[in-house]
Amino acid sequence: MKTLKRFVLVGAPASGKGTQSSFLSETYDLKPLSTGALLRAEVAAGSELGLEAKKYMDAAQFVPDDVVNGIVTQWLGSNRNCGCLLDGYPRTVAQAQTLDANLAELGLAVDIVVYLNVSPELIEARMLRRKACPKCGETTRNGEELCPKCGTPMIVRTDDNPEAFAKRRRDYETLTLPVVEHYREQGKVVQIDVVEEGEPETVSARIEAAIKAYAEA
Repeated sequence: MKTLKRFVLVGAPASGKGTQSSFLSETYDLKPLSTGALLRAEVAAGSELGLEAKKYMDAAQFVPDDVVNGIVTQWLGSNRNCGCLLDGYPRTVAQAQTLDANLAELGLAVDIVVYLNVSPELIEARMLRRKACPKCGETTRNGEELCPKCGTPMIVRTDDNPEAFAKRRRDYETLTLPVVEHYREQGKVVQIDVVEEGEPETVSARIEAAIKAYAEA
């Protein structure tokens, strides 16, 4: 039985990653890693990495890999004894390679990569139906007019249009999808294929079964 402590979740925009991230965190008692939250915390703390990151954040630029990698590695080292979920990182093969090397120096490694392989047609259909609550942030996928949590009128996200979706999809396929192949070569990928709409709970159950089989293999 494999010990699974460090999870990576990969999926295209609108693939249901947010829902399954919550499921994984709760089911396997994982501490989620958010690079955005980490960067903001380092900036607030005034650390050396935080001050470096702030220069780019203030200029609305991407924070360089070496800064992001340093903050992530520092966080993983501080949380080495607990389960962790990396969602949205690593975004590129270069980040994955650095992550692997930095974890190896700590005597750690990525244990499993959960890959949500949702068909582009289904993702586009979801994107066209998706709405967000401007008050509480709730996201729905059935075109609701009012937020099911707080009753606020729902809006269409500014990045939920065919042109923006196409660009995000291209960026994902070019930059992030190769990360799956990087870890597939290490035998660490659990792939969940989704080709038609269904309940999120059904996908969660499939993920749980696939992780169980992977751990026992």
